[in-house]
Amino acid sequence: MEAYQPITKHLSRKPAALEEGLGKISRHIQMGNQYVALVGEVVVGTMRVSLKGQVGVIARIAVRSQFRGRRIGSMLVDYAENLLSHMYAKRIEIEVYGAVEEQLSFYERAGYVEVGRVERHGEEIVVMQKDLTEQPMEEDDE
Repeated sequence: MEAYQPITKHLSRKPAALEEGLGKISRHIQMGNQYVALVGEVVVGTMRVSLKGQVGVIARIAVRSQFRGRRIGSMLVDYAENLLSHMYAKRIEIEVYGAVEEQLSFYERAGYVEVGRVERHGEEIVVMQKDLTEQPMEEDDE
């Protein structure tokens, strides 16, 4: 809950992640798609990673407020990208709830681009993607 506190004032409703019970979280851990970041024995961050066809999905990224600014969120995203590239994902998709500017700029700095906006349960969601396929280099016309 603490990780979501800085953005809850920008949202029109409580994030669905805060509504999940331990049973659902436990199932995601058993399925192998829930990851945590540890500092010593303290859980300081979390995320969920899955593959849908050839599209990798990163969801529920959160970092405890007192551990922000230490690149933990960036390391979680980097780990997820590496994991998904080894699973042969062609692109990665992230949904940013509430269109919070701080979160959008975090993902833009990581190379994600906005591809659309949708509304779900009265909440604006920004869909961002990053292509994992290598683009052929353009030849100079000199």
